[in-house]
Amino acid sequence: MKKESLLYGMIPRVENASDLIPVIGYARVSTWREEMISVELQQNAVNEAAARRGRYVAEWVIDPDDTGRNFKRKVMRAIEIVEDPTRPERELWAWKFSRFGRNRHGVAINLARIESVGGDLVSATEDVDAKTAVGRFTRGMLLEVAAFESDRAGEQWKETHELRRGLGLPAAGGKRFGYLWHPRRIPDGHGGWAVQEERYEVKTDEAELSLEAFTDFAKGKTGFGKIAERWNNLGFLNTRGARWQDQGVKGYLDSGFAAGLLYVHNPQAACGNPSGCKNGDHYTYLAAEHEALVTGDEWDTYREIRQARKDTPRRALSPVYPLAGLVRCGLCGGAGAIHQTRAERGKAYRCGPRARRAVDHEAVWVMRALVERKTLEWLVDVRDEIDAIAAGVVTLPAPRREFDQEKLRAQYRRDIERATAAIDTAFEAYTLREVPRDTYMRTRDKHEKARGEAQRLLDELPVLGEDSHSPVPHRETVAGLIAEWDTISVQSMRVLLGKLIRRIELRPGDGVTVVPVWGPAEAPQKKGPGRRPYNPT
Repeated sequence: MKKESLLYGMIPRVENASDLIPVIGYARVSTWREEMISVELQQNAVNEAAARRGRYVAEWVIDPDDTGRNFKRKVMRAIEIVEDPTRPERELWAWKFSRFGRNRHGVAINLARIESVGGDLVSATEDVDAKTAVGRFTRGMLLEVAAFESDRAGEQWKETHELRRGLGLPAAGGKRFGYLWHPRRIPDGHGGWAVQEERYEVKTDEAELSLEAFTDFAKGKTGFGKIAERWNNLGFLNTRGARWQDQGVKGYLDSGFAAGLLYVHNPQAACGNPSGCKNGDHYTYLAAEHEALVTGDEWDTYREIRQARKDTPRRALSPVYPLAGLVRCGLCGGAGAIHQTRAERGKAYRCGPRARRAVDHEAVWVMRALVERKTLEWLVDVRDEIDAIAAGVVTLPAPRREFDQEKLRAQYRRDIERATAAIDTAFEAYTLREVPRDTYMRTRDKHEKARGEAQRLLDELPVLGEDSHSPVPHRETVAGLIAEWDTISVQSMRVLLGKLIRRIELRPGDGVTVVPVWGPAEAPQKKGPGRRPYNPT
């Protein structure tokens, strides 16, 4: 029999191609090094085995360098093709059953999806007929062995990572900007390997740039994008030899490695999936063994400013005016917008909704210079008040609880959990063919909307322990703003003012009232009387 070269290997040539049955081919390169079987080898094996059984691969779905421990992969596209009634393919072919997946729950659900439409999962190298009881048992055993090997490898990596963290080393090793990495194993020059103490040695030129980035960011002189641009212009590339981007700079600075720390998943966190956890509350910093490039105070200052900028609206991070986003109308609560008055008078803040004729109340506008002067005077009064409190001249009244934040926080978290559970239930029903796709999509969208609203309300609550009822903890910030009021950059002033001021209310007759963050918080708007129940509609 003649052979012809195809895109992915050699398969027997069939004279009457219309007799072949189309199938979907799937190949995955594992993240475990001992299973780095190339895509080409997998495709060749599938092509040849399929041709021997009168099939041909109509479409390939490839997952390069991906894990089989979950189904957040392109394999879902292959499953959808098998389910599609307009497509003729009803078989999904892989090099081995283990390529399909190594997660017991995910394999069971997605295999049920394939079989519920009359489809079949076929292994090119494992002769198993899943249409018989013995074949199904054999396939189940092979998939269970794959899951066991995955669990075993995962446990070994977990132990290795814990050991490395215990030694003050990054879990996965690797290069780090600002340091020269001395790995544990190095070539001995004779075709073998030599073992040495793994360590990170400071690289002076990169360390200076790293320190400069931390200090400039904390002073409000730069952002991640400008840092990336500066490093690229100076010819410094990242550890992969590529140009820096703003996200890469942010990840590097936030990691704390330059401060002598390791950013790790907290072993005490109740998380069912540490490797894929995206909950920032489940992560913590541990002390490392390498030399720090920045001091503890510099790191704390960076973290403080980083959080302040994170809580600042995006448009206010590059403001034209230092009070951007802080000014509100005292009558309707609308945002204050800058308005150019007659040339000899300058700019003024006015009620934005009234200017758009969205509300009907008395005109509210105050000259920008007056609002900023009143803000500086308020800062001076706050400084004097703090000094009086410290001297014992003034006694703070007991804080008044406007609403129970902890109960609201727990309520919104329960709403999020219920919405997530409802989405998971709907997805499982869809995968088992208990509900049609359009029903699943409507249900998912409804609960995702409810979950997003609950998350928004949760994010708007003040962070516990940060919203102090006393101005005393803000003494340094207040004094620094007063001292550098005429020299500090607009960006830095806006970030620092956002740490002190909840809003600045304007009223007719040049009325300016500064509401501090340590004042009583406003209760969120409730929907209906009493507790707001979970309602995805």
